[in-house]
Amino acid sequence: MMEFNNLDGFLTEKGDKLYDTSNRSMRYGDGIFETIKLVNGELMFWEDHYERLSKGMQHLKLDTIGKEKDFWKKEIDKVVVKNYFTNARIRIIVYRNSPGTYTPMGNRIGFLIEGTRFDKPDYNYSKQGLTLGLFEGDHKGMSPLNNLKTTSALLFVLAGVYKKESELDDVVVLNAAGRVCETVSSNIFAVVNNKVITPKLSEGCLDGVMRKQMIKAIKQQELDFEEGELTLNELREANEIFTTNSMVGVQGISQFEGRSKDFSVVKKLQSYLDSVLQ
Repeated sequence: MMEFNNLDGFLTEKGDKLYDTSNRSMRYGDGIFETIKLVNGELMFWEDHYERLSKGMQHLKLDTIGKEKDFWKKEIDKVVVKNYFTNARIRIIVYRNSPGTYTPMGNRIGFLIEGTRFDKPDYNYSKQGLTLGLFEGDHKGMSPLNNLKTTSALLFVLAGVYKKESELDDVVVLNAAGRVCETVSSNIFAVVNNKVITPKLSEGCLDGVMRKQMIKAIKQQELDFEEGELTLNELREANEIFTTNSMVGVQGISQFEGRSKDFSVVKKLQSYLDSVLQ
């Protein structure tokens, strides 16, 4: 069955030419994106995704007049309805649609919304757990820009290549201070001396939508919790490590650098996600 994307409000067949060589997202990584899970026709945690998208557009100084929440919901619905999506991965790419070099001539918004259907809408953590390694090829910056999902993602591409070459499920990315920041596509949490710790946003990590949900769940469980600095030594000594992502939910780490880890907090957080889908 033919599927369609939404390019600047117009439905186009997948496979059609979308951009020319002047596209700033392709030239300079001048854009941001959101990946949203559609479950039984509902956009999961839509309010949080829109809030991050809005903050990102403002940070990039894009012209957002007329591009409020209702606008984006309507444009997403075009893709969902046209493709008969029930369960899908929805991706919104927003970029500066203006000529110029590093200095743009304007700040008009261009966008692409696409979807990929899937058959398993639940959030289910792997009972075997994931193997985690360490990427040391480069470090992530610690500015507010690094809290956004930008189309400049070379660091994570390189980390992903290393992950594949090392036959690991995921790898830790460090920040410019050499502390734990996140993984290839997820936020990271560790249980250290019975306290759940995740890097604070000023450490450069993504302001993750599922991260926000899991912080809420951790507080509901009345667990000792801290957003702070997480060192590599603390991660190595942690009793438990888990990662969070808006598409897969929460995933426990079974081994980090060959050291086995526990799954007790992950099970509690999985129960929270199960209740969200009920």
